[in-house]
Amino acid sequence: MKRALALGFAIVLLASPAACALTRVTIGTGPWGGVFFPVGNALAMILNRYVRDVSATAEPVEGSAHALELLHTGQLTLSIVTLGTAHFGVRGEAPFDKKYDNVAFVMAGMDAGQTLVTLAHSGIHTYADVRGLRVAVNTTTSKALLVAALKVYGVREADLQLTFMNFAEQIAALREGEIDAGFLPVTPYNADVGGLASGTMIRVLGLDPVKAKAFEAAPYWTPVRVKPRTYEGQNAELIVPGTHTTLLAHNKLTRR
Repeated sequence: MKRALALGFAIVLLASPAACALTRVTIGTGPWGGVFFPVGNALAMILNRYVRDVSATAEPVEGSAHALELLHTGQLTLSIVTLGTAHFGVRGEAPFDKKYDNVAFVMAGMDAGQTLVTLAHSGIHTYADVRGLRVAVNTTTSKALLVAALKVYGVREADLQLTFMNFAEQIAALREGEIDAGFLPVTPYNADVGGLASGTMIRVLGLDPVKAKAFEAAPYWTPVRVKPRTYEGQNAELIVPGTHTTLLAHNKLTRR
């Protein structure tokens, strides 16, 4: 599998005019504490091991929108972005104020799940329970996913005390009781959420299976399953709000 993946990237990279010299590849991933960074780091390791004359590094970014913007301007070579971000960004549709279309499709990525995480004693058991409470998200893209999940429970954005924090800040704020719930990535496995669960009793919220079907109507969102015991204290399988992801390249990489 790794060799096949590397071969696909080699074909893309060899299209670059610099292919005969050392090709430096920067991979936009996601913020520290998320799940995109370790995936991007693994991708860089595969490229460095299996593709000749390539020096690849994973670069943390604020989120998918930031990764797409940096890719568009050529500050990154490759980026992992959510499909919703790619869909709206290349078209210049809200929340983007212009087209970020100087990019090319490379391959489909994994599905990534994000959900509300709270302390076990908070009294929050479903998405409906956060009405009026302090909830944190990390980017506008994450906020859009959260708002879509809340909508199926009859909760509006205006019903929350919503604030923006990066993932590390959310985990620290949960520990200190400064927020009631954080909207955190949970699949693929998030070591930071795992670390929180190992020292503090937490609750990872899932969607009701019937309500989760609402996500199937959107081409860029999807319900994602989290296996039982992925996190300490999580004994049942969960269905969480998720996104399809894709790997994009800057256009100069694919031009001959």
